[in-house]
Amino acid sequence: MTLLFPLLLALALLCPAHADGWQTLPNPMRDGRWAPACCLLPGGQSALICGGYSYQTNACVASADRFDERTRRFVPCRARLTYPRDFAVAVPLPNSSVLIIGGYNTILGSLRTAEVYHPLSDTFQLLPSSLAIARELFTATVLADGSILIVGGFDTHAHKTQATAEVFDPQTQTFTLGTSHLTDDRFGHAACRLRDGRVLIVGGTHWRVGLPTTVLASAEIYDPRTRLFHPAMGHMAAPRDRPTASLLPDGTVLVAGGQNKSEGPRACELFHPDTETFSPLPNKLGAARMAHADITLSDGRVLLAGGWGPDAHATLPSVEVYDPRAQAFAFGPALPWSGHDLALLRFPDGLVLAAGGKQVGGGRETSSDQAAVWLPPAP
Repeated sequence: MTLLFPLLLALALLCPAHADGWQTLPNPMRDGRWAPACCLLPGGQSALICGGYSYQTNACVASADRFDERTRRFVPCRARLTYPRDFAVAVPLPNSSVLIIGGYNTILGSLRTAEVYHPLSDTFQLLPSSLAIARELFTATVLADGSILIVGGFDTHAHKTQATAEVFDPQTQTFTLGTSHLTDDRFGHAACRLRDGRVLIVGGTHWRVGLPTTVLASAEIYDPRTRLFHPAMGHMAAPRDRPTASLLPDGTVLVAGGQNKSEGPRACELFHPDTETFSPLPNKLGAARMAHADITLSDGRVLLAGGWGPDAHATLPSVEVYDPRAQAFAFGPALPWSGHDLALLRFPDGLVLAAGGKQVGGGRETSSDQAAVWLPPAP
């Protein structure tokens, strides 16, 4: 007992417990990060969080942090992104590196550039190949063959949302612009790879600078066998900007949250791939939210964290867990801070990491450098 007590005390100091379940990490990230790129690194015991926008410096940042699950601490990366960027997407590659795609730069606007992070050397490398079209608030989905489908987004140079799509080939490390386009150009949509390999694209906003925006209730399907998009047979019951789309164990897709103009629908929907139609869920979200983060837990439940509350007109700390067996949502322990567009990752042992995001409160906008972990209990 004499030796055990100091060990338990050290662990408690390393990661102090938050009152309602989350454990706040003692060392924050190097910078506050709104809309950073993030993903797990090879082996699943560490994660990369890079870029994002800092309200403290009023600019996008090029710094990056690595989170070590074993020590539950951040270690700043020695190298920096070639281009500071927010709203980029990070995707693990088969060769154990990480692809960071597009995003927004404070000076340059929407970016066409892509970079590769090499974990062994802790370096970033600018790719010679670039996106055909600059994009932010797009989606990037790994296909069954390992290639990456990049869809839609907003291009500040063209002053409009995009209907185009590109495919990244990890073997040649090149982007190819597709010949098939979305029916509705969109950004802020959600994407989900279905069990049969097709990709669902849902919601988002259509916008051309100087004209009114249109929030979309439409959905589209990309078939990698034909390399073609087609409209889904059904529309959602409500238009949704910045929703999430999460694959459930039975192959259906949970579409949750989003915003329609000033309203945030609490009602959620299921997408049925066999009929390409939507059906309403019997139970609603406890809190309307958009620009939240989602992950699927190891038992098939879906965790929704943070976001902007259209009804509350504030950023949210609340967390909800959807149980597909009960088709119901339940509040989990709240985050120690509120934020939208935060990083959310699940490690193989079930530990969940939340970090960063944009906080709005007291008439101020800030980028959070905070992070916390939670191990959700079994239902």
